[in-house]
This record gives sequence, C-alpha cells and structure tokens, in this order.
Amino acid sequence: PDFVTGVSFPNVKFVKILSRNMIAYRICERKNGKLHTLFHALNGTRELPMNEWLTADIKEVCDGSRKTSKMYTSGFHVLRDIDDCRKFVKKFRRERDLVLVECEVTGIRDKAHSTSNVLVTDKIKLTRVVEKLHFT
Repeated sequence: PDFVTGVSFPNVKFVKILSRNMIAYRICERKNGKLHTLFHALNGTRELPMNEWLTADIKEVCDGSRKTSKMYTSGFHVLRDIDDCRKFVKKFRRERDLVLVECEVTGIRDKAHSTSNVLVTDKIKLTRVVEKLHFT
C-alpha cells in the first residue's frame, strides 16, 4: 500500500487494511478548549488541530515493555464506533476531561494484538466533538 512505501517493519507479520477512507472515533483530552492526544506527542506537541489532515509518524513500536509487548506499526489510535469509545474510556483510572471526537481517517488497519476494538490509522482529520465522556 502507498502509505508504507519504502518502509520496512521486519517484526510485523501481518497488516490487514480495513479501508482507505472512513469515519472513526478518537478519545481526546480537552485542555483550555483545545484537543490533545492522550499519550504521545505529534511533532513535539500533544495538541491536535480540528479540520486539518494530520499524518502519523509511522514506525515500529510496542505498548509498554519490549519484553512483554508485541510490535506493531504506529499511527493514530481510533475506534470504529461511539459505543466502543464509551466502553474503552472505562479503562482509564484518572479522571480528566475526555471527549469523543468524530474523525475522517485513511490508511486504517487493525491493531493486531489489541484486546479492544482499537484501529490504527496513518492520516486523521478531527471533524467534530461529539460528546464529553464519563468514567462511570
């Protein structure tokens, strides 16, 4: 596929491309009215602009320790639908201002080893905040 041309990931055995373009949902943290990633920065900042196509830093990564975690190709983490986001947010322990954001995505694929319905995408455009998410 064109989104990984010229990039080699020797530890990734299989990547299933789900769709070239689709609507997906992302959990973001809201700080001072701006959307932020939950964990990793993009180009030195966790702030994510609305209505602008963003390209992930594509590389081979793992969640947690390399000793216990499987490798996968990085990208923006999204979920297929609103209900998946509402279920996923219950995994968080620290209360913070989290919102559900509708996104346009391209280059989307399964996050193969994930126990949730998490997908990974190469490009994302945050289009609208759908709702505030609740932990309980």
